[in-house]
Amino acid sequence: MKNGRTISIKDLRLQKIRNNIRLLILNECSRRRSEISDQKHNLTFDENGNYIRASEETTKIIQGLTDKWWEIERPLRASVVKCAGCNNNNRDVTYHRKSRSWFCVRCYKERYS
Repeated sequence: MKNGRTISIKDLRLQKIRNNIRLLILNECSRRRSEISDQKHNLTFDENGNYIRASEETTKIIQGLTDKWWEIERPLRASVVKCAGCNNNNRDVTYHRKSRSWFCVRCYKERYS
């Protein structure tokens, strides 16, 4: 694979460790994104579920929360934790230099071979 570099783990124990670490990372990112989404929801909806028009101050807070959300999401998308194509997190991965993304071996072969 001239444009990519594959990280492949053959030992089943090491695969299990890798997959568990990836799950821990994904769960923590999911928890943090969920907290941010809840905060945004609380700012835009009242206790009855009715939409509240955002003031300038609220809009700035929501934009800050959106920026925080992307501070979590961008590195996750660019990481080896999950495939950029299918979002699978328990397979060997290949780095594609031109797109600067990690793909599982299956997606990499489908896209670039």
